[in-house]
Amino acid sequence: MILLFIFIAFILFSIGLGGVTVSRHFILMIISVEMMLIAGAILAVSFFSYLLPGSAVVMLLFAIWSVAAIEIIALIVFYRYMSKENLSLDVNKLSKLKG
Repeated sequence: MILLFIFIAFILFSIGLGGVTVSRHFILMIISVEMMLIAGAILAVSFFSYLLPGSAVVMLLFAIWSVAAIEIIALIVFYRYMSKENLSLDVNKLSKLKG
């Protein structure tokens, strides 16, 4: 059963890695990074539930959800700032900004 979760985590991580390397849009890159974090979370939860059944999984899920919430808040703040300043979300154009 644990091999199924390892396979799912590997597939999700591969999709996220492909999204980060191929995409040049900032929002799609953040979503791809989130997929990679979810893959790591699935892998960690499956290993912890296999090795240490019980409350360790609950604490791990709480930590993962808090990191995801902080990431979403930072993304919303950054997106609102960029839309207010009329900046492009293209990563190639962002790399030309100096400041």
